[in-house]
Amino acid sequence: MITSAEKSHEKLRAIIYARVSTEEQAKHNFSLENQVEVCTRWVNDRGYELATAPFIDAGQSAKTMNRPALQKLLEYCRKHKDRVDAVVIYKIDRVARNLVDHTAIKLILSQNGISLYSATEAIDNTTTGKLVENIMATIAQFDNDTKSDRTKDGIRKRVGKGQISWVASRGYRHVLTTEGRKTIEPDPEIAPFIKRLFEEYAKGIYKVSELTRMAHSWGMRAKRSNKPIRQQAIHKILRSKLYTGRFDYKDEEIEGGFEPIISVELFNKVQFYLGTNTNNTSHPKRMLNPDFPLRVTARCAKCSGKFTGSWSRGNGGKYAYYHCAKCHAPNIAKAVFETQFIEFLQKLSPKAGDARLFKSVVTDAWQKKQNEIGQDIALFDKQIQKAEDEKQKVIDLAKRGVLDDETAKDELAKAKEKIALLRIERNEYQIDEFDLEAGLNFCLFFMENVHRLWHEATLAQKIKFQEMVFPKGVTYDYERFGTTEIASIYELKQAISEKKSTMVPPEGLEPTRPYGHSILSATRIPISPRRLKHLHFTAPFALLSTDVLY
Repeated sequence: MITSAEKSHEKLRAIIYARVSTEEQAKHNFSLENQVEVCTRWVNDRGYELATAPFIDAGQSAKTMNRPALQKLLEYCRKHKDRVDAVVIYKIDRVARNLVDHTAIKLILSQNGISLYSATEAIDNTTTGKLVENIMATIAQFDNDTKSDRTKDGIRKRVGKGQISWVASRGYRHVLTTEGRKTIEPDPEIAPFIKRLFEEYAKGIYKVSELTRMAHSWGMRAKRSNKPIRQQAIHKILRSKLYTGRFDYKDEEIEGGFEPIISVELFNKVQFYLGTNTNNTSHPKRMLNPDFPLRVTARCAKCSGKFTGSWSRGNGGKYAYYHCAKCHAPNIAKAVFETQFIEFLQKLSPKAGDARLFKSVVTDAWQKKQNEIGQDIALFDKQIQKAEDEKQKVIDLAKRGVLDDETAKDELAKAKEKIALLRIERNEYQIDEFDLEAGLNFCLFFMENVHRLWHEATLAQKIKFQEMVFPKGVTYDYERFGTTEIASIYELKQAISEKKSTMVPPEGLEPTRPYGHSILSATRIPISPRRLKHLHFTAPFALLSTDVLY
C-alpha cells in the first residue's frame, strides 16, 4: 500500500464525473462531451493526471444519489483512496441538486482524503471557496425546487382542463391539438383491441387467463418487448378507468377532455366481475354455473325476472331445478327446462328446400353489392388519376416559371391532400376476399344443427351462442320458450320460409331498386359499403352476430 508520504511525492490524480438528465440532453452546454472536455482541460491545466476513465450518468436525475455511475465512483474512491486526490465536476449541480445530498457526497469524499472541485466555479478548500460551494449547492436546490413547483402547478392546470400529464394507458396516444396543446386520443390500431377486451370480459364467462389467450390470438403484443402480451398487463388494462374518459387525481375523479374508448357502464360491469367488492379477482363462477347455462339467458314471462338454478335433496338423491328469482313461481326440473329449450332451437332450423333458396338470395345480393362497390372503386380511381394529373400540371408550371415558388408549394400541397383523401375513401370501399360458398355452407350447417351444437357446447360456448342468437335473451311462460329478438340471419330465414313466391334480394343486402318489392324490409340487415368489408365468415357465429351484420 502507498503511504501518505509516498503519495505526496506522486503526481496528483483526479477522477471526472459527468451527468446529464433526459431533459438536459438537448442543451449543448450541458452535453456529456462538453462536460468531459472542460473537466479534462481543468485537470491538465492544474497538473493532475486521470486516475481512471470518467464516470458518466446519462439520462439520470440529480434528485437522488441512487445513480449507477455515481455509486461506482464513490465505491472506487473508497477502494482506491490512496490513489485519488480529487473528483472534478463541470458544475456543482452535476453531482447533486439538493444541499443534503451534496453534503453527504462531500463528506464521503473528504473521509477518504479526496477533494471536490468544479471546473467552471471558484470552489476550493479556502474559506471563500467553501462559502461559494455552499451557495452554489443552495442555488442548485433552489433551482430544483422551483422546477418542481412549476411542474406541479402545470400538472394541476392540465388536470383542471381534463388532461393528463403522465404516460397514457395503452390504447391512447399523445398528440397535439390544432392549437398546439398536448392531449391524448384513441390509438386507431390498439383501441379496438382494448374495447374488445372489456366487452369479452363483461360477458362474465372468461377468466383473465382465458382472455389473455384470446388477446394472443388477436395478435396483441407487449409494448416494449413485442412479445405476446402478459396476463398482468391485461389485468392492468381492465382496471384502468382512463378508458372511460375519466381519471382519478388526488382522490378526486376528473372528467377528461379526451375521447373515451369504453362506456362507464361497461367499465363498472368489468370491475364487478373482477371482484371489486369482494377482492376476488378470480373467475366469477358464483354468477355462472355449468349445471345451469340458461340462468344467464332465460327470463320469466310473467314478471321478467331472471331464472336461476339450484340443487335440492330428497328421496335419497340430488335434483336440479330452474326457478324465477323474482316471483318465485313453481320450480321447473332442469331436464324439462333444457329439453324444451332444445325443442325451441329445433324450430329455428331451416325447412327442407329453404337452404338452396337461402344461398341463392344471399349470393345474388352479395354479387350485386360487389359489382356496385367495384363501380364505386373504379370511379375513385378515375378521380385519383385526375388529381394526379392536376398535381403534375402544377409541377410543370412551376418548372416553366409560370408559378412562383410559394404559389406552387400551396397548390402542390392542396393536390397531395386531395389525393390522400381520395385514396383513404377508396380503401374504405375495398372488400376483403373470402370464400362466400364455404361461409354459407358453414352457416347453414350451424343453423340446421343448432340444437345439437348447443347441447354439446361448453359453458362458455353456450353463453356466447345464446348472446349471438338471442341478443335480448329468451322468455319462458312455463309451457314454451319465446324471444323478442333473434339474430338477423334467422329473421332472414323466416322471411324466406314465409314468402318464397315473391322472393327478391332483401333491403340492406341489396339497395332498394325502382322495380320489385323487397319482402325482407323487416329483417333489418343494413350493410353500408364501408361496413361491408367487416362481413366475414371465419366462424359459425359470424353470420349469426347482429354486430357483424349491422
